[in-house]
Amino acid sequence: MSQQPNTAFPVLMVQDVRKIYKMGDSEVHALKGMSLAVRPGELVAIMGTSGSGKSTLLQIMGCLDRPTDGNVYIDGQDVGTMPDPELAKVRNKKLGFIFQSFNLMPHETAAHNVEIPLQYAGIGRKERRQLAVQALVTVGLGDRVDHKPAELSGGQRQRVAIARAIVNQPLVILADEPTGALDVKSGLDVMNILQEFNRQGRTIIMVTHDPGIAEHAQRIIRISDGIVVDEEVVSSPRLAGAESVSQVAPAAVKPDAVPRDVGVPCSSCGTNNRPAVRYCRNCGLPLEEAEALMPGGVPGGARCRVCDIENRTAARFCRSCGAKTDEPLSGTAPR
Repeated sequence: MSQQPNTAFPVLMVQDVRKIYKMGDSEVHALKGMSLAVRPGELVAIMGTSGSGKSTLLQIMGCLDRPTDGNVYIDGQDVGTMPDPELAKVRNKKLGFIFQSFNLMPHETAAHNVEIPLQYAGIGRKERRQLAVQALVTVGLGDRVDHKPAELSGGQRQRVAIARAIVNQPLVILADEPTGALDVKSGLDVMNILQEFNRQGRTIIMVTHDPGIAEHAQRIIRISDGIVVDEEVVSSPRLAGAESVSQVAPAAVKPDAVPRDVGVPCSSCGTNNRPAVRYCRNCGLPLEEAEALMPGGVPGGARCRVCDIENRTAARFCRSCGAKTDEPLSGTAPR
């Protein structure tokens, strides 16, 4: 696993950061002049016992909280002085978050959970869907895009959270105890994914209390009582791929996963899908739309007044231009 040269300008840096919480008449000093820098392409583990300040530090680095004093630089910008709207943009465009408790919406599908950062970024509905499916395929969940969190294992839910963290192509991924709620095997699967992303050049900052997990990082920063007490460069990080049965981005879309004689092929990418699914498990294109794009058109459909493309009579949006069907479409049959 390659390390970036020490001369690289830090992508995230905190300088003499202090955080004081007021509890009644008393004050709790969570951070007492914390300083550290993370360079592009690093996988850094921040270790500390409960109450050491590591979660507070991660929240401040992630623009979820502001320091009482000191500076936080992300991509060269001092985010500590930014107004809230600008800070929200930095969170959305430059940071990806992975939480120990997954933080998924229980009533939404995996794909819809992954789409959330894209929705805040103003990405259109179809593009959101395609990007979300691609991110889920990357973490090995191409066949789980329409499953809800209750239908997934703990390891799979964390993979959904990872897909959500990477879907916006963030500058830095912040992971708060990403393996803390998982069994050993699932935890190694998650570390395998994170290490693969790091090999692809992504910068990852991970908070953990587990020394075994920290050994997968290139650098370990130990904090105690709100300050950095030790820093170690790991010459040979442990490789989770050698310890875990699962692999990063396996052939989640296997060519023979669905028999050709019973599956529904996608007209966009050719992937065979189960008959009951609504979206292609590879490219995310709605399969009803894929059928509509096949030769023969849409018998008895409604023609769009905007672009003159024929659509299914039950369609809510034109499959070509996206116009609402209740206004621009004139159906040849009642909807």
